[in-house]
Amino acid sequence: MKNKELQEYIQSQIIQSQKRLKGLTHDLQSNPLFKRSAFLVLRKYATDFLQKRSEPRVIVMPGLRGTGKTTLLAQLFLSLPNENVTKLYLSVDEAIKRFDVSLWDIVENYEELIGKRIEEINTPLFLFFDEIHYDEKWALFLKTIYDKSKNVMIFCTGSAALLLREQINADVARRVFFVDIYPVCFAEYMLFKNGKFTIKGVGKNIQDILLFSETAKDVFEKLQKEEEKIKKYWLGIDTLEIQRYIKFGTFPFTLKSENEVMAMSFIAQIINKVIYTDIPQFYKFEIETLNRIDKILYLISDTLGVSATKLSEALEIKPDTLRLILKSLENSGLISRIAPHGAHFKQVKKPSKYLFATPSLRFSYLSARESIGIFDNYQGSLFEDTVGMYLNRILPKFGGFSLTYDVSEGGADFVISLEKQKIVMEVGVGKKGYRQIIKTADKIKPKYSLIISNNELEYSEEYNAVKIPLKYFLLI
Repeated sequence: MKNKELQEYIQSQIIQSQKRLKGLTHDLQSNPLFKRSAFLVLRKYATDFLQKRSEPRVIVMPGLRGTGKTTLLAQLFLSLPNENVTKLYLSVDEAIKRFDVSLWDIVENYEELIGKRIEEINTPLFLFFDEIHYDEKWALFLKTIYDKSKNVMIFCTGSAALLLREQINADVARRVFFVDIYPVCFAEYMLFKNGKFTIKGVGKNIQDILLFSETAKDVFEKLQKEEEKIKKYWLGIDTLEIQRYIKFGTFPFTLKSENEVMAMSFIAQIINKVIYTDIPQFYKFEIETLNRIDKILYLISDTLGVSATKLSEALEIKPDTLRLILKSLENSGLISRIAPHGAHFKQVKKPSKYLFATPSLRFSYLSARESIGIFDNYQGSLFEDTVGMYLNRILPKFGGFSLTYDVSEGGADFVISLEKQKIVMEVGVGKKGYRQIIKTADKIKPKYSLIISNNELEYSEEYNAVKIPLKYFLLI
């Protein structure tokens, strides 16, 4: 379909891209914004493609709103050479809404504009599509473009990571490569806010020690060897920095802002966009139902274990509708569901635990409830969100994992199942004891147990457990 207005729009995007994207990648003082670690990975894929036409050639970058996907896409565009390379950057959301078109219409009009079909272009062509999920047939589109030419590489972003994955079949999956864009980790936060560099290899070492040691004693002794480097990293860091990170620092846009009210407003806007923009694309809820989602999140923010029955009664929502709402929130990336540990039929009967995707989201709701002592009063829940956020980032890399919790009274916060072995993990505030992990460990016989809290590093032979300072865990 030839569309003169659309072609003019595409032409203006090509002409203005360099200038417009510089605005996305620089602050008000024209200083370049930080590049997240994912940039280096993506940039290498682009360089390899330029040099060798290597795979992967279609990369989807899903992630929660506000995690910097658009900035990352713009940084990639600007980092690539302009000579002997063709580049097109488009906001799919903007184009589709403005012209009521599909991705196919955009590409056909682009071909018309340049006077060549995609398959006739014999130099590298990079297509950058922001928020690609606004076209319902995006997956089929990517597959077809991939098959048309080996000279094309596509980078695209999309919200709702779980839903994007659900929308591709096995045929498309062979061509599409996912690079998840996660919330900001503490090491990134310190680097971009305060210019504090990590000590090379320490984070990876701590991760491997916690997940792949043989015994608790093994964990303890290996961590002791890393202790000097860890303490060197923390030297000179303000003790309140962890609190600031948990409250606001998991989103890139808050890093340079000292204005907490503005940061909270940004986070509230993210939640609002997920509820009223992202979720309706995948779930056909009535507006009355959408209006109740904020209240559900508000109630979840006050507790970790959520009984769907009690929630549905409190909100006067049918249990099936509530379950679908909770599923939509999970798929949109706002919350993560931690199922009770045990056989599947038991899991259905017992309440799941819902963590927020980042502690900053929970804090946003808590601060609306009260203003004094929020962090202290809800530290346990905020720490648990933080640890859950890290585990959800790390564990998928290894495959064949599960993350559950012990639903019984006084049970442990997490049971990590990895490579047919289990690790019990408890998250606490202050000087945490061994009580919770003892109860769970007696039942499931883990490889070892870990307690993440404000304790010093400590080993218990009796309980086959290690107490690990939150400061250590935050570096993985």
